[in-house]
Amino acid sequence: MTILVTGATGYIGSRVVLQLAKRNLEIIAADLDMGKNKDKLGKKYIAAGHDLNLLKFEKLDITNLENIESIFEKYHFDSVINLAYGIGMICENNPLLASKINIVGTTSIFEMIVKHKIRRLVFASSETVYGANQSFYGKRPITENDYSGIDQHFYTYGVMKLLNEFMAEKYIKKHGCSIAYTRPSVVFGLGRQNTAINWAEDFAAKPALEEPVHLPFSKKSTDNWIYVDDCAEQLVRLALKDKLNFSSYNTGSQTVTGEELEKTVKKILPNAEIYFDEKNLRTPLIDDQDDSRIRKEIDFYPRSFAEGVRALINDARKANNLPSIKA
Repeated sequence: MTILVTGATGYIGSRVVLQLAKRNLEIIAADLDMGKNKDKLGKKYIAAGHDLNLLKFEKLDITNLENIESIFEKYHFDSVINLAYGIGMICENNPLLASKINIVGTTSIFEMIVKHKIRRLVFASSETVYGANQSFYGKRPITENDYSGIDQHFYTYGVMKLLNEFMAEKYIKKHGCSIAYTRPSVVFGLGRQNTAINWAEDFAAKPALEEPVHLPFSKKSTDNWIYVDDCAEQLVRLALKDKLNFSSYNTGSQTVTGEELEKTVKKILPNAEIYFDEKNLRTPLIDDQDDSRIRKEIDFYPRSFAEGVRALINDARKANNLPSIKA
């Protein structure tokens, strides 16, 4: 079985590759970045003892249809996990380029799925499709059937993801494709690269290196968090399962306040310096997801927030040649 992973050297994509490798699957890792991040992924792959014969890298420009087509013609894929996407401020500062990557690029992948009769496509959408305000829904977990109008949105990124989902449903209905997408909450872990929420790494990674961290929200702010490796595992399981019951899946997994976040970090690092912006009572995100659908679908339960924080702290320390913090 051969799996194509686009955006393979990125934050979530690199974890997807390593999770697939544990299953001894042939992986085509495609990305525009074939430099430093490719080398980092290759080293992790080798260090984990995986078979190098099962991993091939391909340079992919998601805005170039001929480039995409050439990869689909070169290999026969069972499934595709599409994570090639423009994130962070590119959506606000360069919407034309972001549209080429995020809208045209993703739709090009849909076309390839149909043309080459791919068994399954899985991609990461985002919780930002629900808009920027939990109060719109009230004090309850948000389900996959919830929806808000454009006036409730803050991130251009989120509206682009909403269009991706709309197009996915069109391809499912018109062509009978098997497409599934997750709506990740705040994904935290080491390795975020110029995203709009770098604080989802800094909150624990900086204290791990004995550096102070300033967070752009108050202690009363509430968000739903999932560790990056668990987000990747969800995508992999959705790609490999024979039959899926739905197309959309909330990732979950744990809702915590800023105060609870601080306590969690300080339980591991008692001297951590964490400062909050009490003027910002919340982040421009929803803060409570119902993830019962995906838990039942793939029989997978993400680690606790505390377990993920410890993993992030130790990854940050390892990257800087510091000893791990033992439990």
